[in-house]
Amino acid sequence: MKGNICFEEISAGAISPQMPYCKAIIVNVGNTRDILPHLQELHTSHDYKVFVVNITKSKLGVTLERCREAGAIAIVNCGKELPEQSLWHPQSKYNGAAVLPGEECSNKEMLDLATEDPLAHSFSVIGYQGYRIDSATLVQLRKRYFEDMRLGAVRDDLTLTEPLVRESFHSFIDMRSVRYADYPYSNSANPNGLYAEELCTIARYIGMSCNLKSIFIYGQEVEKSTLTVCNKLIAEVIWHICEGISSNICEDPDIEGNDTCFQKKMVSLGDDGQDISFTTSCNTGRWWMEIPSKEGKTVYVPCSINDYKMACSGEIPLRWLFFYQKYSLQ
Repeated sequence: MKGNICFEEISAGAISPQMPYCKAIIVNVGNTRDILPHLQELHTSHDYKVFVVNITKSKLGVTLERCREAGAIAIVNCGKELPEQSLWHPQSKYNGAAVLPGEECSNKEMLDLATEDPLAHSFSVIGYQGYRIDSATLVQLRKRYFEDMRLGAVRDDLTLTEPLVRESFHSFIDMRSVRYADYPYSNSANPNGLYAEELCTIARYIGMSCNLKSIFIYGQEVEKSTLTVCNKLIAEVIWHICEGISSNICEDPDIEGNDTCFQKKMVSLGDDGQDISFTTSCNTGRWWMEIPSKEGKTVYVPCSINDYKMACSGEIPLRWLFFYQKYSLQ
């Protein structure tokens, strides 16, 4: 036990709804159990418990089902690549998010999932390098009104990634999205990419999703000479996810009776302009913008304070236009 956080190893068969309450379960698949000692070196100001199980790839589907039954978030430490989809693919409609460098490193399958999966209600691709992804793939993403944020945009304002993962059910983190200097997994690693600190911040945002069910971490092909530093970064990413889960306040402005927790701010863009309604949380400072749907129902879309400030300056936020087309015109 270190700094009030406890990582306890258990067998996969011990996962059940009757187990002691825990924030999450770390599922090490195959030869990935070297992460635990590095996790136990980290301190926290919170008090929570995380269970750790070590399984073979063939047991992943059963283990994820046990995590769902227990109501625990599964943090899956996959190793080099994602296992085949039949072992982890959601069986119902879901919101997804992926942090990845581009189409190389076997991410073509992940991008195909985002552009073609009929069960994906929304999907965000974050941190990619524009020259490492086919423009046709981005066109397909945007045709489905899925979001993407390239590396340069992430670096300009890291906080803008939070709305993209706020409603994610299932998230995917390719460690190879980090630059070689911070994550020297092999000589074929990319010279450019996210900084380690940036990935850790995004991981915390992912952990703060109120809908989160599972997170898959992969891209851990490492050489022996750099194994320790790479495992330490993976441990820190997992730690930030756990911190996000532990400190999160779940809130939904669409639930009746929550008026005291939220403030509505209406912005008028002039006589011929569109009135845009924003909602902000009094507890966390999160922002949403209200989009009218074709069915006459208001859709609350996560946004940032920058969108509100843009509207106040007399400009229609691009994010509002994007979702207005998705929900009102399609």
